[in-house]
Amino acid sequence: MEFLSAGRLVSLLATLPSEIQTSGGLLRTAMRKHPLLQPTMLGLRVLEGDGCADLVHHALEDQAICVMPVIHYPWWQEQLSLSPEEFPWGSFGENFAVAGQDESNVHIGDVYRIGEAEVEVTKPRVPCSTLNKVWGRNDMVALMGREGLTGWYLRVLKAGMVAANQELELLQRKPEALTVLQTWETQYRKAKK
Repeated sequence: MEFLSAGRLVSLLATLPSEIQTSGGLLRTAMRKHPLLQPTMLGLRVLEGDGCADLVHHALEDQAICVMPVIHYPWWQEQLSLSPEEFPWGSFGENFAVAGQDESNVHIGDVYRIGEAEVEVTKPRVPCSTLNKVWGRNDMVALMGREGLTGWYLRVLKAGMVAANQELELLQRKPEALTVLQTWETQYRKAKK
């Protein structure tokens, strides 16, 4: 059966919370994710092997998976004066680093199949101050918001095994749905002004 490829999962990423040294002292976080090289179980609320230090604001049902387009990485590496080795995929705390998708072509409510799992786009990622702390910058959150390079969250509709290099198959899109970028512009950015 023919399907519509809507992008590709180039890296599957996870890590458990640990303490890292920052300019402000020790910080417990799971922000810096590492590649998972084997197929991994995507549960309804978490990717196997992943965790969150802040369970109040993260690891919610509508934020089970964080997605970041790999197309953003060169821009960020230039802004931060870091090499790809110093700022690899997973540096934003994302679980899925994707190619062929960004905030302008992914819509709220999109449903995708990846491997055995099915996921739904729920909302833009709202950047938090942990990014600033982990990377020793006071402006990362502001830059991410201003540029609209937020990434987005997924809800897991059907658990299953997923792996890097799998295609994202678009199963459903509502014609009237806003893109992630439009949602960020209308709901989040204006609320901060």
